[in-house]
Amino acid sequence: MVESPDGRPGTDGYMLSRKDLLVGAGGVLLVGGLAACGGSGTASTGAAPSGSGSTGGLKRGGNFRLGVTGGGSSDIIDGQHIVTKPDQARLVAGFETLLVYDTDYKLQTDGLAEEVTQDSPTQWTIRIRDGITFHDGKPFTADDVVYSLQRMLDPDEGLFGGAGLGVSLDPKTIKKMDNLTVRLPLTQPDSTIGAQLGQYYNGMVPVGYSRKDKDQNGTGPFKLQSFTPGQQSVHVRNENYWRTGEPYFDQVTVTDFPDPAAQVNALLAGQIDAMTDVPFAQVAVIEANSGLAILESPGGGWLPLCMAIDEPPFDDNLVRQAFRLMAGRDEIVQQVLSGHGRPANDLFAPFDACYSSDLPQREQDFEQAKSLLKQAGKEGLTVDLHTTDGAAGMVDHAKVFAEQAKGADVTVNVKVDPNYYGDQYLKLPFSVDFWGTRDFLPQVANSMVPAAPYNETHWPPAGSNYEALYKQALAEADAGKVCDIVHEMQQLEYDEGGYIISFYNNLVDGYSKKVQGFQPSKSTTNLTSFGYGFRTISFV
Repeated sequence: MVESPDGRPGTDGYMLSRKDLLVGAGGVLLVGGLAACGGSGTASTGAAPSGSGSTGGLKRGGNFRLGVTGGGSSDIIDGQHIVTKPDQARLVAGFETLLVYDTDYKLQTDGLAEEVTQDSPTQWTIRIRDGITFHDGKPFTADDVVYSLQRMLDPDEGLFGGAGLGVSLDPKTIKKMDNLTVRLPLTQPDSTIGAQLGQYYNGMVPVGYSRKDKDQNGTGPFKLQSFTPGQQSVHVRNENYWRTGEPYFDQVTVTDFPDPAAQVNALLAGQIDAMTDVPFAQVAVIEANSGLAILESPGGGWLPLCMAIDEPPFDDNLVRQAFRLMAGRDEIVQQVLSGHGRPANDLFAPFDACYSSDLPQREQDFEQAKSLLKQAGKEGLTVDLHTTDGAAGMVDHAKVFAEQAKGADVTVNVKVDPNYYGDQYLKLPFSVDFWGTRDFLPQVANSMVPAAPYNETHWPPAGSNYEALYKQALAEADAGKVCDIVHEMQQLEYDEGGYIISFYNNLVDGYSKKVQGFQPSKSTTNLTSFGYGFRTISFV
């Protein structure tokens, strides 16, 4: 994605509690103390201060050198779009969102918006902070919010960022109320708008912004100095940054590492100060170095095997069921993650309060898999499985599954392609991808409905009522009923889906002890363990 894939979008959605939704209809601020369905959180009525974060011993100066997994000649910098992990790092360095997530995966008014309210089931209002400027000194105003949202939803821009917003928001109806206020009338009730506004790739850009702009003008802590796609970018401190005292580094240098081994070697040799996506088998190597440390965050991320349900042989659900039974999940967790994760059950959003934990855990069953393939007339099947080093474990997952598939007399040819996230992405019958932590409904908006930007399995099947159920869930105000609908949707995914979700992986990064301020976070989704928190770390 994923993290899109989070590469693609990554941090996404925090589902508002229906309690907060009902309060919000009366005009109370909805972000700042949200709870998942059935949670005990209450709505907040106060905005966070604009100058958040104390120094806490952090020191100013230096060039922070980050080695990022993946990337290539098609790297981009766009405040509202990413493909690979280096794209993510570069976006976060320079651009910001209206809302943000804290380390406990709670949505907060600590971003560009002072408050965001749901005035009614079909209307939201955004009020932004006064006094924020872009890198070029231009004030950030409501006009920029309107332009940013409309650009996200413009199909001619080829963006994926506004996917969740596009389900219920018509760009033509977005209205500037005054210089700091924007109103969002919706085409249908939708309680997930706040969650989408907090997605890191839904950044705010100035009126007229284009990906081709050399200066990449954002409001973020660092300004772009230079960029060579597939190699490196250099970002320098934004001296007029609106958060008092931040950032601490003079410069951030982001370097692509398509080869994970070279990435580890660069960290060991002191050529970089931190790296994303430590190969799980190399964690012990880094821990053995007294000058280095590992940062690990608990995971709701997942690296699915994606079966396109409308392409042979996966257009037959018997085949999809058979392939799911080939996965030895405990073995995959050990061999792919070296234990840094836990087995999954072909469903995403494990942290969602509505997650269907009562469905039977799928176990490896070669005889049943062979029986299903025989029923489908697909015995002795041979398929290609496409993957790349886009995130730690993507290639290993493919290889381990291919070896396991032999037990069902299936041949899986693993195809590792450095340009995987190019024109063929989302068009392959069988592929590997990566996604980060999301709650259920925001993830559906990104990958599980026809309009989703990363619908890699081409879900749902013809004749399914899945999309209708999704719209019901968006509009439902009763928490228990929402979960009932989500359970029905997850049952459909469990029975007929195109994802093989073998595990939830932790995020594991490595860094030099010369750097301080790193904090593990549940809200980093498919970014890194520290969520590219460049502005809140420093050298010792």
